[in-house]
Amino acid sequence: MITPQNIISEIKKYSDNVCNDSIEKAYLFALEKHGVQTRESGDPFFLHPLEVAEILISLKMDQDTIIAGLLHDTIEDTNTTAKEISEMFGQTVADIVNGVTKLSKFENTSLAEKQTENFKKLLLSAAADIRVLIIKLADRLHNMRTLKFKKKKLKRQFIAKETLEIYAPLAERIGMVGIKDELQDIAFMELYPDIYKSIKSRLNYLYDASEQIVSEISNELLKLVKSFDISCSISGRLKSPYSIWEKMNVRNISFEQLSDIMAFRIIVDAIPLCYQVLGGIHRNYLVVPGRFRDYISTPKNNSYQSLHTCVIGPLNKRIEVQIRTKEMHLVAEYGIAAHCDYKTNGSVKSMNQNNYQWIKNLVQILENTSTMEEFLANSKTEILSDTVFCITPKGTIVSLPKSATVLDFAYSIHSDVGNHAATIKVNGSPAPLKTVIENGDQVEVIVDSKQIPEPSWENYVLTTKAKTAIRKALNALEKERLEVIGKSNFDEFFKGQGIEITSDDLAALSKTLKFNTPSNMFYSIGTSQITMREILLTFNSLKNANLKLCPEDKCNDKKTQDKNELPIFGIPKNITIATTDCCSPVPGDKIVGLMSEGGKIEIHIEQCPIFKRNENSLGFRTVDLSWSKTAFERDLKYLARVYITAVYESGNLSKIANIIENKQGNIVNLKIGEKFENFIRCQLEIEVTDAAQLTIIIASLRSADFVREATRE
Repeated sequence: MITPQNIISEIKKYSDNVCNDSIEKAYLFALEKHGVQTRESGDPFFLHPLEVAEILISLKMDQDTIIAGLLHDTIEDTNTTAKEISEMFGQTVADIVNGVTKLSKFENTSLAEKQTENFKKLLLSAAADIRVLIIKLADRLHNMRTLKFKKKKLKRQFIAKETLEIYAPLAERIGMVGIKDELQDIAFMELYPDIYKSIKSRLNYLYDASEQIVSEISNELLKLVKSFDISCSISGRLKSPYSIWEKMNVRNISFEQLSDIMAFRIIVDAIPLCYQVLGGIHRNYLVVPGRFRDYISTPKNNSYQSLHTCVIGPLNKRIEVQIRTKEMHLVAEYGIAAHCDYKTNGSVKSMNQNNYQWIKNLVQILENTSTMEEFLANSKTEILSDTVFCITPKGTIVSLPKSATVLDFAYSIHSDVGNHAATIKVNGSPAPLKTVIENGDQVEVIVDSKQIPEPSWENYVLTTKAKTAIRKALNALEKERLEVIGKSNFDEFFKGQGIEITSDDLAALSKTLKFNTPSNMFYSIGTSQITMREILLTFNSLKNANLKLCPEDKCNDKKTQDKNELPIFGIPKNITIATTDCCSPVPGDKIVGLMSEGGKIEIHIEQCPIFKRNENSLGFRTVDLSWSKTAFERDLKYLARVYITAVYESGNLSKIANIIENKQGNIVNLKIGEKFENFIRCQLEIEVTDAAQLTIIIASLRSADFVREATRE
C-alpha cells in the first residue's frame, strides 16, 4: 500500500512546497476515519482516497489538493465534520472537501433529481475553487476504473451514462483530455460492450500490424522536420475506441472506411516554428481538404492550443498531425492544472477563475431554470459547446458557443440589452436576429426601450443565458397580463356583490390566503388557481368574526369567551392565564395547567405535545385543572383550531364551510397554508360550545371524500 513517504516523495519531484507533517497527518486521519470500511470489490475503502491522491499527483497538483483528495470522502462516509477538517488542515482544505461531498440523502426524490442536485452543488463549489472539480474528476476516474465491481447492472449503466454526458465533457472543458479519454472508454465499454469489443479487437489487430508503421511514419516526419533545421519530438498513437466510434457515428461510416485513426504529435520550442513545420508538411504531403484547424490563433474554450491538419503522409497513409509548443503540450496534458504556480510560491492564484466563465454561466442558470430536467439539459449544452469569437464596435473580443446568433451576443452583454435589442448590425449592416455569428464578425446592438422580447425569439438563440433571459422576460409580461385580468375579475365580482374593498381589506385578504402581495392574489385569480367564491368565503369569515381587516389580523371578538375569564376550577387567585396557540382547549377536554416562574399559567389539553415537552422542564410546574359547570352553558362559545388537508379544487372551501355550518359551528378565521401535489392545507378557527360538538365537526369533515385529513394538531 502507498505510504505517506511515497506521496511526499512524488510531490517533491515537481514542487518544493510540501509539508511532511501535513501529508502524514492527513494520511493517518483518513486511514483512521475510514477504519474497517470496505468497497464493493472487497478492498479496504481507504485504498480509494489513496488512488485519488495518486491521480492528483500525476496531474502535479498542489499540497492542499492532495490533502483534500485524501480526505474527500470523510465528511460523506464517516462522522467527520467540515469544522473538524478546518481545525486540523485549514479552511481551504475544508472548503474543497465540503465542495466535493455529495448532499445528504434526499427523501422521496428520484435518482435523476439526486444527480442534478449534486451536480448543482459541485458547480457552485467549483465556481469558488476549480480544484473541487479536479478532485471530483479524479474521484470519478477511480470509481470508473472499479466500476466492474458494482453488482447492479442498472447502477453501473447509470454511472456510465452520467460519466459520458457530464464528467467526460467537464474533463475536456478544463483541458484534462487524458482523463476524458479514459472516462469515455470505460463508460463506452459498460454501455455498449459488444461494439467496444469489436472496435477494440480491430484496433489490437491493427496495432500489431501497424506498430512498425507508426514507428516508421514517426521517423519519416522527424527527418522531414530536421531538414528544416528545427529540433522537435514526435510521438504517434492509435485513437481511442470511443473517439473512433464517435467518428463513425458523426460521419455515418463503417470502421473499414476510417482512414485517419493514427495521430502524430510534433512538439517544437516556439510558436513561429509551429507554422514553419506546418508549411513544410503541406509542401511535402497531399493535404486532405477541410481538415485544417488553427487552435493557436483561436484557442479552444479549455485553453487548448495546437495546429491540426490531415495529410496523406509517409507510406501513403492518411494521418492526423498536431503541432504545438512544449507549453501548449503541458496545457493539453494537464489542462487547468498546468496553470498552477505553486511550484515557486505555493499559491494556486494563477488558476484564474475568470478563464472559466462557463462555470459562472452554469451557476447563473441554476437560479433561472424551472425544472431539474431543463437544468441538466441546459448544463450539458453549456459544457459541450465549442467557441466562436466576435468583436464589439470598441474592439472587445467576445467568445460565444459555436452556432450562436447575434441575439445570443446581445444577451451575452446584458439581459436588458437583449430584451430591448431593436436592431443588430453585423460588420456594419443590419442583420436578422437569428443570424449565426462567424469568427471575426463585428457585432453592434442598437437598443430601444419600447422593444420587448417576442415568443419567437427563443427559437433564434442557442445559449442557455439568452433562452433563460427571454423566458424570464416573457413570463414577467404574461404575469403582468394575468394580474390585470385577475384584478379586473376581483373588482367586478365585489362590485356585483355591493361590497366596497379597502386597501386594508386587500392586505388582510392576501395575507390570510398566504399571498405575499395583493398582486400575487390577482395573478392567482387570473390563472384560476383560486376562485372568487373562495375569496368571498375568506372575506366573510373575517367579517363575521368582527376582525379588524388589517395585516396584523388582530381579533376583538366579544362573543367568544375571553381566555382570562375561562370557567375553570384550580386556577390560583391573581394568576394570569397566558395565551397559547398549540391546542386551544374547549369544555369537555381533559385539561392541565403549566405554570411558569413568572406566575403565568398556560391551559393545555393533557395530550398536547407542547405540554408533554415542557411539563418536566426547569422553571415549570403542573397544576390540576377542571372545567366548571358554567363552561357548558349553551350561550358560551369557545375558539378551537382545526387543521384540514383537502383536495385542491374549486368549491372545496365552500363545502368545508357548509359542513361546519350544518354542525352549528362558526368559522371566525381561516388561513390558507402550503399547497403540495393536488392538496392544500388550511387552518380554521371555529366557534364551538364544547369538545363533543368539535368531535362531531371533525368526524363530519373526515367523512367527506375530498378531505384527506382533519385534526386539532
